[in-house]
This record gives sequence, C-alpha cells and structure tokens, in this order.
Amino acid sequence: MKEIIFYGDDVLVYDFPEGTKIFYAPKPLPPVEDEKDAIRKALDNPIGSRKLEHLLNERSRVAICFDDVSVPLPQMRDDVRAKAAEVVLEKLREIGVKKENIRFICATGLHRKCKPQELAHILGKRVFKEYEDRIINHDADDKKNLVVLGRTKEGYEVEINRLAAESDLIIYLNITFVPMNGGWKSIIVGLGSFKTIIPNHSPEVLREGSLMDPKASGLHRVIWEMGRTIRDRIRVFTVEMVLNDNFYSGFFERLWRPLRESNYSLPLWRRVALSVIRKMPDSLKAFVRNRYKANYRLIGVYAGDIEKAHEETLKLVKKQLTVPLDKQYDVIIFGVPNFTPYSVGSVMNPILLHSLVLGYLYNMYSGRPPLRKGGVIIISNPALEKFDPHQHPSYIDFYEQVLSKKPDIFKLKTVEKMYLNNEEYSEKYRNGFAYHGTHALMAYYWGVLGLLNVGRVIVAGARSRRALEILGFDYAKDLDEAIDASRKYLGKNISIAYFCMPPIFISEM
Repeated sequence: MKEIIFYGDDVLVYDFPEGTKIFYAPKPLPPVEDEKDAIRKALDNPIGSRKLEHLLNERSRVAICFDDVSVPLPQMRDDVRAKAAEVVLEKLREIGVKKENIRFICATGLHRKCKPQELAHILGKRVFKEYEDRIINHDADDKKNLVVLGRTKEGYEVEINRLAAESDLIIYLNITFVPMNGGWKSIIVGLGSFKTIIPNHSPEVLREGSLMDPKASGLHRVIWEMGRTIRDRIRVFTVEMVLNDNFYSGFFERLWRPLRESNYSLPLWRRVALSVIRKMPDSLKAFVRNRYKANYRLIGVYAGDIEKAHEETLKLVKKQLTVPLDKQYDVIIFGVPNFTPYSVGSVMNPILLHSLVLGYLYNMYSGRPPLRKGGVIIISNPALEKFDPHQHPSYIDFYEQVLSKKPDIFKLKTVEKMYLNNEEYSEKYRNGFAYHGTHALMAYYWGVLGLLNVGRVIVAGARSRRALEILGFDYAKDLDEAIDASRKYLGKNISIAYFCMPPIFISEM
C-alpha cells in the first residue's frame, strides 16, 4: 500500500510491504467558535479556584507567564496565547490592576531566549507593543532573580524565577499540545533553575515510564512532588488551552495530506510538485520549513487551580490524540521531518535527531509501548551532521568531545558540572539566543527509555555515516534496505507498523 512519508524537509511516497499496518492520527476536533469568548468563560468559571477579581485588587503585582516557541510544533498561524493575553489584560483592567504592576515572563527554562519577533507572534503585536519594556525571558543563570521556595521529601530543591514567585499571582498561559505539557511542568521547568530541572530530567528518572503517560512517568512524578511542595508558597492561576492536531495549512494542506484521504491516489500535479521540491536546494527548503506555521485551533480552555484544571485538560488531549493499538510490533517505521521543539529557526543536528526519535517518537504512547522490547525503529531522515553554532554551541562540543567516545548515559554527572560552569556557554545563553550549556545533555537524556528498549534504529536515506556511528544508529540507503535489514535481525515473519506522522498521535494499548 502506498502512502506518504516525511524525509527531513521532503515528503516521499513509499509502497509499504504487504501486511504492514498503518496507523493515522485522529481527525482534528472542531475548534471553538469564538476563541476569546471561550477564554473569557474559562476565566469567569475557574475550576477549583476563586475568580481573578477575588484574588486580586488594584495594588496586586501580577506575573503573566507563558510557554516559549517550543510549543506548539510547528508554531500556530494565529497563536491563541495572543488572544488569551488580551482577555487577561482586559480582566486585570476591570479589576483595576495598574500597568506598572504587570510583567510578562516567557518561561524558557533552559531553552534559548525568544527573539522579539517571536514574542510578538506569541503575545500578539498589540500586547507586545504596549508591554515591550515589561516582557522578559526567564534566565535560569540569573542567580539574583532566582529564589528557593522549598525542598521535597527526596531532598530536591525548588528554585524558580524570583519575579514570578514574589508576585501576588502568577497567571500562566499554557498550550497543552501533548499530555507531557501543562500543569506543574509549566512552573517547575519553565521558570526553574538547573538544580530544579535536572532532578526531573535525569536519565534515572526519565527511564520511568512514557513521557506521554503522566500516571506512569518519572518526569511527572518528580515535577508534581516539587509543585506540591511549593503550592502554599506561591499563588498560581492557570489558563490551559488545548489545540487540535490540524498540522496542515496553506498549499501544504493539499500537498502533504495522507493518500488515504484521496483513496490512495496521487494526482499528477502532486507527483510533479513533490518531485520539484525534492530538487530544490536544501537551504531553500530549510527557509520554507522555518517559516511554516500550522493551522492548529483551540478546542478547549480550562482555567483555575493548576492541578484540577489540568485534569480536565488531559481528558480533552486524550480525546484528540489517542489511537488504539491492537498489539506490540516488531518494527515501527516513522517519517521524520526536520521539526523538533529545540530547532525552531535552526537546523536538525544529530543530538536533536536522537532526542526526537528515541525520546519523543518512542514515547508517543500510554500503557504498553507499541514496539516490543528489542524491536527495530526505522526512520526516514537524511541525518545530516549539521550544527547551529549560535543556538547550539554546547551541542557541538558535547557531540565531538563526549558522545563520540560512546559514554554511559548514567555516568555523565561530571560532564554536567563542566557544562553548567562553562562561562562561554552561560554568556551565549544569557546574552544571546543559545540554549543553556547543559541542554545538550538534557536532549541526550531525553532518549534514555528508547536507548534501553529499542534493539536497533535504522536510518533510511542517511547522508552522514559518521553521525550514525556516533549515535549508534544503523545505515540503510532506503526503506527497502532498512526493512530487509530488520528481517535479517529479527527474522522473516516480523510484524511491521507505519505510524503516519505528522500529525502526531499517542498510541494506547
């Protein structure tokens, strides 16, 4: 059966072997009719919390915090956080909160700072223009603007942004795109310091359950423990917005859609267009990819208590993203576009490929994993050995100096300290647009569950053999060769599934 499959910045058409089970994302749920009205109703009917007018007065100091460009992926054409910011500001004006008592904080965690044009897209041009001098990116290395709020039973210190912590109220504008997002993660990771983030991002914790299954995830277990440790020290009013999975927009809405939606036919114009795009220079395709915005739309808003509102959020996310599975498979095939949460406006480097495949894609499940232990993941991606020295300076050094020596993922504590205390990395993170020095390790840690459970990763169409050798992945010239290699490794009578992504989905058994 023929179906489209992503390959970096290209889309191919492949005739999958007979017996391959193909799984597709659910149809996008219908969006709310009036996004601002939906947000107003959520603010006026908070879950488990008093209304904003009962939490604030004209003297109150408010920190409006929001997610960075890592969610959603790709960015929305019309970012719903801009509408939420306008509605929240309307409410604060009604209450009488003074403009000088309002600050906006982009919750970047250890990610790079958002650029002015990115902040303007997220918050909307009107809000950005009016509050430009009151909008900041969180700085996890700014020790003067961090405050310790408590310590968990396990001894983890909770240290977050001082400006947010010392406000009378944090209003958090969250986009919950997958089950991993939202809740206490917004505060602990988005506004946290390294010493608060590393306990929930260590390989020992990330090996506990799927990242997309909050009830089984070690990441969520530690984050929620941290959140409950400090909930009496800070006041948080969350606004969690759930999006549908309408990945397609513009011309690409017709070009990229699965063949299933056109009775598996491929019109001549589409064949020609895909062929022409493949022949375009890589730089031009990367230019288009970095400016592509999806047509995601708001399907629900839940406001109020950070835990109780999040419970409702997860129900809607589950409804939008869940795909039931019949069994575990020996081989799962993924098309891998050059989109990752950590390469917005940049390039896919080998560490990010590792993070995307063994971290995000492997973890896109709840319950039992769709790949049986020791099975094979086949990915379609060029696996280029490219790095962005502006966004990912520490990635380059970690890749060349550490990963090339095949380290034990559980024995990198000394490396963490070196990258944490590197003044050059810190300078580029604090005063430029680079990821935190330790983020390269975090991205590598993200794939620990996949490392421990996947027998082999075979990259069909890889261009860099060296990148595969360093990552421990196998080479195949194309998908046919990759499937043949899987049969030699696991036996002829293997079960194969193709997860047709994007749009993303969460499998469940």
